[in-house]
Amino acid sequence: MSIFRGNNSGLPHKKEEDYDYENEEFKDLKPENKRRRKEPPKPWGRPERLTVLIVILVTVLTSAILSLSARNFKLPGLPRISLPSFNWGEDTFYIEGDKEGREKAEKARNYFKDKTRNLSGLYAINVVRLLDGTSYGVNKNEEMQAASLIKLPIMTLVYKKFEAGQLDLDAKVSGSNSTYRELVEAMGQRSDNNAQIILVKTFGESEIQNYIESIGMMKTSLTKNETTPEEIGLFFKMLWEGKLTTEKHREELLGYMTDTIFADWIVEGIDDVRVAHKYGREVHVVNDAGIVFANKPFILVLMSDGAVESEADSLIPAVAREIYEIEIGN
Repeated sequence: MSIFRGNNSGLPHKKEEDYDYENEEFKDLKPENKRRRKEPPKPWGRPERLTVLIVILVTVLTSAILSLSARNFKLPGLPRISLPSFNWGEDTFYIEGDKEGREKAEKARNYFKDKTRNLSGLYAINVVRLLDGTSYGVNKNEEMQAASLIKLPIMTLVYKKFEAGQLDLDAKVSGSNSTYRELVEAMGQRSDNNAQIILVKTFGESEIQNYIESIGMMKTSLTKNETTPEEIGLFFKMLWEGKLTTEKHREELLGYMTDTIFADWIVEGIDDVRVAHKYGREVHVVNDAGIVFANKPFILVLMSDGAVESEADSLIPAVAREIYEIEIGN
């Protein structure tokens, strides 16, 4: 047995000078370079949980508000959600006249409220009796989307400017192949949006808005496309009374709105008398308003905002018929 340590592998012993140090890996024992031990993730604390909860609540609340706003904050079977108002006359009606007239108005209002209570969106009605000027309604002072009802004052402005000698009804509008009269006819009969665009571009938004306000429609906005049932009723009353155009032009305009292609709403409910009306429609908006030439003529304005269109399409003819029966009844 050798007194020296041998190479148990039986291989020749490698001398120290023959050792390849360059290719050998050494463990770095310096404390500052010691690899830190990976700690397990810490559970969320109270601040983190509170932050996540707030984000979730804000997201849910925002979604709810957007959904409600699309229906004008009115859900089926529930009262409309709105901020407190100190306008005590917001949902009341103003009417003079005899006891029979007041009873008819109350009957009509109750019917309308019952019919719209379980529908989505905001519905409004305004009725003006043309023989005595009395009126009643529900939500008639609400500012709502006008849709194509905004075309009404634009049409009478054309006649006003002609009567003032500022244009020729039968002259072609600059940049158009149509005359002023043809554009009014297109808006009255077919609710032509291109005709409206041409006239707004020709007159300018400010002139049209000034005219709208000059005839007392102070809550009606061309740029916002907003109005109220009260002001649409005012427009038709002034048109009836000859305060917006001459009698000749009034009859011409009423003729366009009688011979209209839109016969599925007020006209469908009142198909046995003449109705000169203006129809308007947008997403979640269905409006119809005009003059019912009954033996006791009256203005009927029906508007909706945030509505389900199919519900409004069914409601308007039914309401029109009921109001007609109430108003002409003895």
